[in-house]
Amino acid sequence: MKYRIEKLSCFAFALTLLLGLAGCNWRNNDTRAQGQDEKTREQVANATAKMKEQSRVAAKNLDEAAREAGHQLNVAVQGAKEGWNRKENDTVNVNSASKEQLEALPGLSARQCDKVIEGRPYRSEHDLVTRGIISQGEYDRIADRLTAR
Repeated sequence: MKYRIEKLSCFAFALTLLLGLAGCNWRNNDTRAQGQDEKTREQVANATAKMKEQSRVAAKNLDEAAREAGHQLNVAVQGAKEGWNRKENDTVNVNSASKEQLEALPGLSARQCDKVIEGRPYRSEHDLVTRGIISQGEYDRIADRLTAR
């Protein structure tokens, strides 16, 4: 991103320089001067068109980066909130927990909680995966909060 800003700054400087040189060199209206003026205008127009596209791409990249940063911030806030509200021994026993306790686990739907309750008893908390109640990824997120006593 720093490279893009420097590139934009270099372009702005070059454009200013070209425009300054073009403004300082007003000549008589002879054919040669008109040709040079046209060449200068064309060079500046081409450089401007190129920079316009690069600016559009840079703006799109900045927008995407801002969205991703916003998403990551929301995830971090949720994690901080969850950690702050978590009790020292805040484990959930899959064999005796209420539906409300199960729903407090991040990522479990009400339907999954009902399936956990219907499938009791469990020998281990990993039975939730082997019985197809939750995915391995979901289990990995909450494994440290589960027990099967």
